[in-house]
Amino acid sequence: MEAFILQDFKLAHLSVTFLQLIFNLVMLLLFSLSVLLIYSLLMLSVESKSFEFGVMRMVGLSKDNIILLVILQSFMFVIPSIISGFVVSLTVLQFGKYYAETQMQMDFEAIPSAVSVIQALFLSTMIPLLSSVLPIRVVLDRNLNDALDIQRSKTQAVFVNILNKKEANTGPMVL
Repeated sequence: MEAFILQDFKLAHLSVTFLQLIFNLVMLLLFSLSVLLIYSLLMLSVESKSFEFGVMRMVGLSKDNIILLVILQSFMFVIPSIISGFVVSLTVLQFGKYYAETQMQMDFEAIPSAVSVIQALFLSTMIPLLSSVLPIRVVLDRNLNDALDIQRSKTQAVFVNILNKKEANTGPMVL
């Protein structure tokens, strides 16, 4: 009898481990997508505010303050999602608790544990910090003269030449 219980326990343990792995992979995917999304928003903002950053640097804003400005802007993208995420999670947990009590006669705690809250806050603060690294480098590496020049476009052109397959030299190249 004990052997059957142990086999069932091992099967349940493997199922729980597999579900934890899937959950961690989904969390990593969503974390990466969030970092890329905020990165792209910050890069658009930094590119469009090139002149403003140049003027701020010209009147004496230090590099540390520019870094702080970009990081605060990235946190402004994340703060509403943190608040709405906690509100939605508490609401979903309350509905889940109601369903579990009425349909399955189960009782569980509908408030997230302290470890879950700390993990969520840690991940949600790492997202803007990681996504603001490259935009900060772009702002700080830009020459002040280039940032203040409003006559020339900041975008660089790319020339693409499409060759006809018959005209292309496909022979071996000797270097």
